Amino acid sequence: MIFRLAALVTLGMVLCFPAWKGVWTGYVAIAMGASLYVCFTRTIPRWTPSLLRLQEGFYIAILIVLPTVIQLSLIFAFRSKPSLDGLFVYREALTLLETGRMNPLTYYPPAQIWYYALFFKLFGASPLVAQLCQIPLMAMVPMLVYLIGRDTCSLAAARWAGIGTAFYPGLLFYVLTTPYYFSLYAVCMLLMVWSWLRMQTKAHFWIPALAGGVAAGCGALAKAVLLIAPAQTLLFMILTAGTLRRWRLWLAWGAFVFAMMATISPWVLRNQRVFGNLIPVATSGPLVFYSANNPVSNGLYCSLPDEKSVTTPAEMLAHGKYCRQQAWEFIRGHPRNFARLIWLKWLHTWGTETTFVELININGQPLGKWHQALRATMLTGWATLAIAWGVTAIMSICRRLPPTPLETAVGIIVLSKFVIYALYEGGARHHLPGVPLLILLVFFMPNLLHHRQAGASS
Repeated sequence: MIFRLAALVTLGMVLCFPAWKGVWTGYVAIAMGASLYVCFTRTIPRWTPSLLRLQEGFYIAILIVLPTVIQLSLIFAFRSKPSLDGLFVYREALTLLETGRMNPLTYYPPAQIWYYALFFKLFGASPLVAQLCQIPLMAMVPMLVYLIGRDTCSLAAARWAGIGTAFYPGLLFYVLTTPYYFSLYAVCMLLMVWSWLRMQTKAHFWIPALAGGVAAGCGALAKAVLLIAPAQTLLFMILTAGTLRRWRLWLAWGAFVFAMMATISPWVLRNQRVFGNLIPVATSGPLVFYSANNPVSNGLYCSLPDEKSVTTPAEMLAHGKYCRQQAWEFIRGHPRNFARLIWLKWLHTWGTETTFVELININGQPLGKWHQALRATMLTGWATLAIAWGVTAIMSICRRLPPTPLETAVGIIVLSKFVIYALYEGGARHHLPGVPLLILLVFFMPNLLHHRQAGASS
């Protein structure tokens, strides 16, 4: 129920965001999203038989080839240069390639740096290569959505969800930002969710449990927030099993945690050697925490933690401890201001999908006339999905439908993001990893309703 209500809260934030920003043209994009949703609900049933008649290989080719062609066209048309975090991670990959050593300050998680460095070694180092090497990962996202849907939904829902993910505007255009974690993190998170669902249906449950643990470990090395994966996994198992008294549940969870710890342990040991302290993934957490919770914060990035010059691992460790203390003191001393910041973080995370457009440029130059067009495109896509998610939630509440394992999994992922980005910096890019799962859910739930209605009438 909390997850279904979160859909209505999200839709409310989408509807109020243009007014809050004073950009009334945003309602044009929202109206276009509503029109697209109505159009889809009328045309999808008509096209479903044709979609189902496609051979598996031909469907998969559509799912991979067409989005790849679109992204290649965007990359070569815009020639967007990396900036901010994307630029810093790009430079760290160059340093790793040239020196063979990771940055001892360890501000960024290592997985994206390793990934870039591998492709730079094979094909040369350039922003173009950094963007092109994202395409294989981005092609895996709709493919994984289709495979998850095929295991848990009808074939029709799975195929439509794959198509919806492949052509979702925010996912297509995000490659132009030169992502510094998104693609790796999204793939690993989807693999983890897939493992949750397969653990329920497979006799040899320990195989998906181990695979899911490896995926979670790789995902945590791409973005440290996935360190909460053991808690998320245990919660999913308890909610779907309805009891703690099953040996299978604890064995599966133990296998998951073991595989995840084994995956991240070499990097943890490296950090222990560098810092002389436990640093699971990166040192940036306390700085980002302070950036989002201080007297001058607006819930987004704040330069306050970065104003101090840090040159050694010991200084980085001490500065991180200072930032954490300052953030907690602010939260305890200013609860009303902190509550206001939570709202601002959620509003910027869930109310829009336009903020990452600031990271896109044309060969290093401002977008100019393309700026508003890209913003409108991103917002139209997010508004369409938010409306579909909201309608799905209302239908589920009104019909008092029990949660399926898929809805439980999506709910855990999405609500985790609500909690995390109540504490850390807000931003539209933070909801993007949840978009593929939400697309799958909105195609699945009407299908579920259809079957329930058919069963009731019979």
